[in-house]
Amino acid sequence: MEEIFQTDPLIEHIYIHVPFCLKKCDYCSFYSEIFSEEVKNKYLTNLTKEIEAYKAHFKIQPRTIYFGGGTPSLLLPEEIESILQRFNTSNTIEATLEINPVSITCEYANKLKQTSINRISLGAQSFVDEELKLLGRLHNSKQIIKAYDHLRAAGFTNISLDLIYGLPRQKKSDLLFSIEKSIELDPEHISTYCLSLDEDVPLFSQKALIPDDETVSEFYYLIRKKLISAGFEQYEISNFARKRFESEHNLCYWKDKFYLGLGPAAAGYIDLFRYTNPADIKKYFQMDLFLNWKKISDEDHEKEFIFLALRKTKGMNLKDFQFSFKENFLLKYEKEIAKYLENKYLEIAGDFIRLTPKSYFISNEIFTEFM
Repeated sequence: MEEIFQTDPLIEHIYIHVPFCLKKCDYCSFYSEIFSEEVKNKYLTNLTKEIEAYKAHFKIQPRTIYFGGGTPSLLLPEEIESILQRFNTSNTIEATLEINPVSITCEYANKLKQTSINRISLGAQSFVDEELKLLGRLHNSKQIIKAYDHLRAAGFTNISLDLIYGLPRQKKSDLLFSIEKSIELDPEHISTYCLSLDEDVPLFSQKALIPDDETVSEFYYLIRKKLISAGFEQYEISNFARKRFESEHNLCYWKDKFYLGLGPAAAGYIDLFRYTNPADIKKYFQMDLFLNWKKISDEDHEKEFIFLALRKTKGMNLKDFQFSFKENFLLKYEKEIAKYLENKYLEIAGDFIRLTPKSYFISNEIFTEFM
């Protein structure tokens, strides 16, 4: 891996995967393990070793740190702070912790506020109790509100809510209820996800009961309309924020920035190398640091650059594309662009090319044209 180190890249974004859950949700295909103190302690020891090993090779000055999972809030606040203090956080503007409503008490929220965590991502998913049961969540709607209130009372001023739509048998009225409850809480950010089911998850047996594409599309645009009307700005296909509360960490992915992935199943991207840690905690404990690193081709880099940049509602900067790939995007993809300009699925605004709102729900179909 010497060719990586010759460039001496600066790493400003860090993702930490905390792979523990009290119970795996019925729709989830992310890697996780059932929580135990013994395995957690071994994980923390190995995570520390991984961090220190990377610090010996790279210049790491994180602007953003993101704890994802799993259920990162199963870690104690002092354990979270111990991890954060492994880094030079003098330039860190955003440190996010994903939280499961069922694990938040007033005491936990107050202790967490004393750490360097300054942004919360609260996994609400729905405010309809029957939908939460269907998803296999351990919390109910009252616990979402209670957890949110604990976090606000503790002093957190940057909270994001996650919502899932397109559930089996989901009704428009139930979706509206969840949207309105989310708006009522007045978070700084809301992420919305269309339910996608892999074959190996328990809820896959109900995939046939998911509403048809036309209905799910209607749900998407209903969410969009309601959130924008409530003062949220849509800055990415699935993400809405109050002004100046966009997720800086997620923007690093869409802006083609380098990031370090730590923990089992975590993925990283540094100097055009990609890697994914083993999705197995025992293998993670024994892994060789740079074994899975692979250089991505210029062709694959270009495809990813286009796909990720066009997810932003601002679109892709044509000058950035020219600088990165030494080609004129409008000339190289003239045929594809003309097709979507004609049906008004794409538009050009100054130095940017972007999707129009009417194409957001079918964005993946458009992205494949550039693949």
